[in-house]
Amino acid sequence: MEFKGIGASDGTVSGKALVIRHETETRRSADAAQSGPLGFEAAMERFYEGRRVLHDELLGMAKEAEQKYGGDKAGIYEGYAEILIDGEIEDQVKAFIKEGSAPHIAAQKALEQQAMELEALEGYMKERGSDLADLGRRLAALIVGEKTMSLPVLTEPCILVADDLSPFETIGLDHSLILGLAMDKGGYTGHVAILARSLGIPCVLALGNASAYVQTGALCALDGSGGSFITDPGEETIATFRITEEKRQKNIAALKESAHESCCTLDGVPITVCANIGSPEEAAIAAAFGADGIGLFRTEFLYMNNSCPDEEEQYKAYKQTLSLLGDKLLTIRTLDIGGDKAHPALGIEKEENPFLGYRAIRLSLDKPEVFKPQLRAILRAAAYGKVELMFPMVISPDEFLEARAIVDECKKELALEKKEAGNPLLGIMVETPAAAMMAKEFAAEADFFSIGTNDLTQYTLAADRGNARISKLYDPLNPAVLRLMTLTCNAAAEAKIPVGICGELAADSKALPLLIGLGMTKLSVAASVIPALKARVRAFDTELCKALAQKALSLTNAAAVHELLSA
Repeated sequence: MEFKGIGASDGTVSGKALVIRHETETRRSADAAQSGPLGFEAAMERFYEGRRVLHDELLGMAKEAEQKYGGDKAGIYEGYAEILIDGEIEDQVKAFIKEGSAPHIAAQKALEQQAMELEALEGYMKERGSDLADLGRRLAALIVGEKTMSLPVLTEPCILVADDLSPFETIGLDHSLILGLAMDKGGYTGHVAILARSLGIPCVLALGNASAYVQTGALCALDGSGGSFITDPGEETIATFRITEEKRQKNIAALKESAHESCCTLDGVPITVCANIGSPEEAAIAAAFGADGIGLFRTEFLYMNNSCPDEEEQYKAYKQTLSLLGDKLLTIRTLDIGGDKAHPALGIEKEENPFLGYRAIRLSLDKPEVFKPQLRAILRAAAYGKVELMFPMVISPDEFLEARAIVDECKKELALEKKEAGNPLLGIMVETPAAAMMAKEFAAEADFFSIGTNDLTQYTLAADRGNARISKLYDPLNPAVLRLMTLTCNAAAEAKIPVGICGELAADSKALPLLIGLGMTKLSVAASVIPALKARVRAFDTELCKALAQKALSLTNAAAVHELLSA
């Protein structure tokens, strides 16, 4: 039987299944663990004790994650430890207990409520909802004296099959024995997918109820590229998968050999291929894959522990990243956080339409006490390498000029303090139709453009990129989006400033000749994509790419553009 899902990490494998089935929920009877009714104080004491134990466990997981994968993965567990002791959750627990709920039920309900709020958001935060629900189940179990679920010890190579895995479960697995991961739930930006890609483990997610049809020890096969999971595969399928994987590994090895070489088209036009990262540790991975630099450092990940890193902490992170890159470029995006990414320390309130709300450059300009420490940290780090600084979500040249004035103010402060500082180029993210329409005016002031196609597509087409019901409308190859990108590229060319792309479209091999034809000279993608992307770039002639782009711009619907690029 074949199940189709989301291919989250490339590779084709076959082997015996190890199936993990979770209990649907922790014991829910009102007083399952009590000998009699509890008063409010006694109930809260049980909650506090369970919370303390789980908090200590999470901090232990953070240390283990740091040893295994680096500080960015440790931050996941530290973040959940912070959430666990959040005052809002504690207040919700108190309210549920006062309404008559037992402490374990109150704790689980409070975290489930937080989970539902996250699941209502978009992007990577949406996929953290199931993690919080699992956190609630674990806390409830500890409060009633149950042990939290322990995963089986892996003794031989296997394909791990489950409905889902939380970060709390994945940390304890021996990843050297995992041939592949097949999950009923999950998304491309979830923690399982991120971990699988970083470890090179083939992975398929969102398989529905595939785990219900598999028994531990049964033979199965998995295609992490095509998104398929097969139970009881035949010998022919297994042989095909093995041959495919051998070819893939040979191809990866060959591409990696040339990935560290400079990249240009057949007719000699240089194209810079960079990596998108969220932590200093990822810079080393990017360098290993042949990145020409970092095209997007997502600095909001430094803020994901529900606290605001100070200037010194950020300075060290940026300086460490530069040390790992050598003389390669580091492009840092200032804080892109807002209504869709809850952050108690910044006082961000829940909004009706968070993607249209108080976020990114709007928040930064409104909160100089947050913005200036980040800018000072970037300027100080820029004394040690090649740095570019770009502002997200801009809609008006006035915003750019205001941000630039604050940068200049920070430079003066550092000079007075006799602190060494660099002079990074200043650019913008073109991710709103307003920015694309005003590209000529922006080009007169900015040093470079970076097109963020994820948001640009969403805003142009009025199509929520996380809404499955209208996913067919969300298409960055829609001619309306392409025409806005063309305005941006033409304005950049006229002003003689570079223009790149750091959205998901940059990694789309089918779209690559179109991007080159529009005039983009820098591509920024996930590190693992870089070797293959560089090889593709070297196969194209820019004049032919320009002709293809002109044909695409004459079309009136996305389907026709896809057909053109597939020909």
